[in-house]
Amino acid sequence: MKKFICLLLVFVGVIALAGCGAKKDSVIIYSCMEKEREEVLQERLKEKFPNKKVVLQHMSTGNTAAKVKNEGENIEADIVIDLETSHMDSLKDNFADLSGTKYDVYLDSIKNDNNYLMWTKYPIGIIINKKYFEEHNLDIPKTYNDLLDKKYKGLIAMPDPKTSGSGYSFYLNVVNIMGEDKAIEYFKELKKNVREFTTSGSGPTNLLKQGEIQLAMGMVSEAVQAINEGYELEIIELATGTPYNTTSLGIVKGRETKDGVKEVFDYIVNEFGPWDKENFVLGNLYKNQKSAIKNNPTNLKDADMKNISSIEVKNKLTERWNEING
Repeated sequence: MKKFICLLLVFVGVIALAGCGAKKDSVIIYSCMEKEREEVLQERLKEKFPNKKVVLQHMSTGNTAAKVKNEGENIEADIVIDLETSHMDSLKDNFADLSGTKYDVYLDSIKNDNNYLMWTKYPIGIIINKKYFEEHNLDIPKTYNDLLDKKYKGLIAMPDPKTSGSGYSFYLNVVNIMGEDKAIEYFKELKKNVREFTTSGSGPTNLLKQGEIQLAMGMVSEAVQAINEGYELEIIELATGTPYNTTSLGIVKGRETKDGVKEVFDYIVNEFGPWDKENFVLGNLYKNQKSAIKNNPTNLKDADMKNISSIEVKNKLTERWNEING
């Protein structure tokens, strides 16, 4: 019996070592992207690196940030992709120094950090039911203050800044324009016209498509998709520009020397990145970036998004949101 137990323990040990070896031989990616984009990336990685085991695991933004914070350099992942930049910036000491590599694909206006690179730029805009506005002879809002008009009462939905990066982008932009205290007062007034603060960034556009509201403060990419599906929507650019949020990617510190990791990372940045932005309705990041998506607005002016990557500012402002919608 003792002999059997010893043999069993040896067998378990061999299996455990084999598992560890598989991880050492694999390039593991934690991704916060949408399923469709992840599926394409996984397929492209298989084609590009047929002799490497590249494993892509979907993780939510919150879970990814928590794992990096709690596990640091001991995290399973070698590469983290599409993590909201405010989280990436607050955790950047856990990521490898990339300053030794120059990534020429980016626009000169994109200022990357030494420890991470920008991955996506999500434009956020005003989206209206074009037919409803025409039938009811409603003026199209051009400024934030226009949205306070009583004629829009009950017609508006906005993502909650405490649960949505899209909602926070609107909130931060108003803070940058008006100042913190005036912005709080502004949103208290806007709340009178808002039918719902949705938990997700896609919520307002979904309500707009269902006819439950007539003006969504939402993601431009989702509006474009809805327009291409036949919905009579229109994307409105405010006079102060288009708010946006960003995500980033990086290599976990110490993994930059692991076999295959830097090679896979560079492929994602230099080759898959531009293709991804061309085909998935995202903001401009790369030189000579094109769009293969019909009705995608490519010349939107950026709004003032100062402090978009600051987790300290985000924590402070989302706490103050309780004064508006506590």
